[in-house]
Amino acid sequence: MKSLDTPVGQVMTKPVKTVDRELSVRDVSKLLASEAVGSVVVETEYGEGILTKTDIIAGLRDGIDPDTTPVGDLMTTPVKTIEAGAPLEEAIDTMVEQSIKRLVIDGQTDCVGILTTTDVMQELSPDLDRVVEMFAEG
Repeated sequence: MKSLDTPVGQVMTKPVKTVDRELSVRDVSKLLASEAVGSVVVETEYGEGILTKTDIIAGLRDGIDPDTTPVGDLMTTPVKTIEAGAPLEEAIDTMVEQSIKRLVIDGQTDCVGILTTTDVMQELSPDLDRVVEMFAEG
């Protein structure tokens, strides 16, 4: 049986995909599709942001031009992070409290991975009822 004490570093998806804020939405969309991932970390001069497929869809719905709009215009910032050694239960609590589906995992100098609700569910699937209860209480 998996434990909520498991460090997030053992569950995270790695390596994290990173892009420059000036890349076009179309280029990053192609990257998401080719890598079969739902988000990328966006590097900026001020730190990091995150761009998800949902952000791209919202931008397209709002009428952006995917060929000329840089992903920096659509990214969410600041990024919510957690340390790799933090227990999975803390990550779940943070995701519920912040109403988010992804946490960037901090390393010593940069991000080392990303934890998604899918990662959590795959890790804890034997404890699925407990996880559902935690999300329901949040």
